[in-house]
Amino acid sequence: MSSFNIASTEFPLRNFHATPRATIGWGAYRMAGEEAKAIGIKNALIVSSGLKGTGILDEVAGVLKAAGISVSIYAGVTSNPKDHEVHAAHKVFKQNRCDGVVSVGGGSSHDCAKAVRIVDAHDGQSIREFNGMCTTKKPITVPQLAITTTAGTGSETSWAAVITDTQKMYKMVIFDPNIISSRAIVDPALMRTMPPYLTAWTGMDAMTHAVEAYVSRLGVRTSQGLGLHAIKMISRGLRDAYANPTNAEARENMAWAQYTAGHAFNSAGLGIVHSMAHTLGALFDSPHGQCNAIGLVPVERYNMVACPDKFRDIAEAMGVDTRGMTTWKAAEAAVDELEKLRADLGITETFATLGLKEEHLEKFTPVVMQDVCTLGNPRVVTPDVVKMIFRHCMAPGANGKS
Repeated sequence: MSSFNIASTEFPLRNFHATPRATIGWGAYRMAGEEAKAIGIKNALIVSSGLKGTGILDEVAGVLKAAGISVSIYAGVTSNPKDHEVHAAHKVFKQNRCDGVVSVGGGSSHDCAKAVRIVDAHDGQSIREFNGMCTTKKPITVPQLAITTTAGTGSETSWAAVITDTQKMYKMVIFDPNIISSRAIVDPALMRTMPPYLTAWTGMDAMTHAVEAYVSRLGVRTSQGLGLHAIKMISRGLRDAYANPTNAEARENMAWAQYTAGHAFNSAGLGIVHSMAHTLGALFDSPHGQCNAIGLVPVERYNMVACPDKFRDIAEAMGVDTRGMTTWKAAEAAVDELEKLRADLGITETFATLGLKEEHLEKFTPVVMQDVCTLGNPRVVTPDVVKMIFRHCMAPGANGKS
């Protein structure tokens, strides 16, 4: 047995998690048939929220059929996928004897499809039994092709699936290498169909992924580079994508940024912005990206004392000239820039407008503390701190300033 002293840090060992092959670019969705066939899909279940009015489902189904793949569709996924939606989709999967899933949409569709694969591998067992880290017990053999239509998920390239347990009313975070998608397609052409508010919410979701991965206490250095680059791309592209949905350069920047941020958090983890967003999503069915947009500024204003040098890097990635600034002033400038970005995107809601009240805090705070994402937060949080940040997020402006 070695006598070397290895207990030098809170996390002496880190993991960089593998991600699937992805095809990225304009018209990439036209490769769906060939990509699905390459992973063994002959009879596909498309899992989606429906994407009403976009024509995307019909287009993807047509591409699959042209490649000789049979298609069934489950389009009942909602913005915070529920346990019963997973089982409804699995029922369609079994009834039509499907051999693979093609998820089309954002994180909700991809996560639901991952959960369908878990349920199928475990003979119909309730998805509620798989909350937590590495909880699958049998090989996941059903392949998944994830086609992303929003610039803010990262789910097409991560090990995570977030599903609402409607009995206990909280969001399960299932993090398991067995559930990662088999292949991914990221096509900015499909993202042009998003309305401005969805561009804003999903873009801020991607920014939250990037920021939380960069400042994560896990300190995965390869993720730090990815996170910082994603911050830079989002800062350059999100406002333009929001203001002008047809701006090709902005849409492409955001497609790459959300994918890059997904790579970053897949290994580095996240923080309490996500823990709080999960809580609001489960209780009020609030859109995940909108919750992240509200929580990001107050949380990072709290966090910056733990790693001001990293927040200085964030400020510079967002285009702030930090020459002549102290590190602390530059860190403050980073959080101010995040607040300006949120305002420029027209996001003015607070947790209070989403339904959160003072009397909810005693019940919701323990849920945040137990969420797996809380582990990655760079500054230690206590129940009293969580309540304080909830209150900041409920206040007009939600800027975290006392």
